[in-house]
Amino acid sequence: MKIIRGVSAIPQDIIRPVVTIGNFDGVHIGHQELLNRVIKRSNEINGTSVVITFDPHPLKVLRPEKAPRLLTSLQERLTIFQSFGIKVVICIDFTKKFAEQTPEEFIKEILVEKLSTKGIVIGYNYTFGKDKKGNIELLKEKGKEFGYDVEVLEPVETNNQKISSSGIREHLSKGAVDKAKEILGRYYSIEGIVTPGHHRGMGLGYPTANIYTIDEAIPKEGIYAVKVEHGNETIDGVCYIGTQPTFAGDKVCVEVHLFNFNGTLYHEHLKILFVKMIREEMKFDDRESLIVQIRNDVGKAKEILS
Repeated sequence: MKIIRGVSAIPQDIIRPVVTIGNFDGVHIGHQELLNRVIKRSNEINGTSVVITFDPHPLKVLRPEKAPRLLTSLQERLTIFQSFGIKVVICIDFTKKFAEQTPEEFIKEILVEKLSTKGIVIGYNYTFGKDKKGNIELLKEKGKEFGYDVEVLEPVETNNQKISSSGIREHLSKGAVDKAKEILGRYYSIEGIVTPGHHRGMGLGYPTANIYTIDEAIPKEGIYAVKVEHGNETIDGVCYIGTQPTFAGDKVCVEVHLFNFNGTLYHEHLKILFVKMIREEMKFDDRESLIVQIRNDVGKAKEILS
């Protein structure tokens, strides 16, 4: 897969591009349908499947106070695009200047003059350009003028609910990581670097790795059965998200205890895949009560993961 960063870097030799456009945060099953259709359509015309995406998320630039925590980093999105078989990804740096571009300018300057687009596959509610004034009708109208066709995908639903990134965030806020999985088509995950902690888990008999994450949406505070990717290994475990109220903590932390693992993980990269919530966060009166509960949590996690 070829990754192109910035509009100015788009080459003129992409053969018969079929394009889809969006943020693709989460790359959920609705997004995946777009990817599959772009690939199918490009194969039909012996063309090239192209994804145009943006970094950072537009709301981080336009309304940072409203910007959501991301479900997937740019690197995660690129990895998923590649796994589906996308040939080219164009990552546009979203700036205030870019946000001023009119829909007509975006079509003419990028889709037509830069790419010579032959086909566009887009979601039913797609808008683009300054003030989101660009829509499907405009894309179709300009397609007749510039010689590309437009295919619109209807909303994808699961359990009679439309698939959306905001829907995934809502499930995560409730700890319903199993429901988020239904929309994503895979386990929800976060990743980060292991950093030194207070070693409380070690003192309780359950050593944990503290994960430092950047800007990713974190599930509701509580205990989760998880799978952890470390290098080429996948290890079962239990994850704690919370403020450690038993120890008068006030900052949300992410800690994971790996089953049947002995070793040091400091400064290592881990990816945590959330399988199911076991319980919400609790405050305990003493260490002994906490240890008993952790033992129960570990037992439940092993049952879930078996």
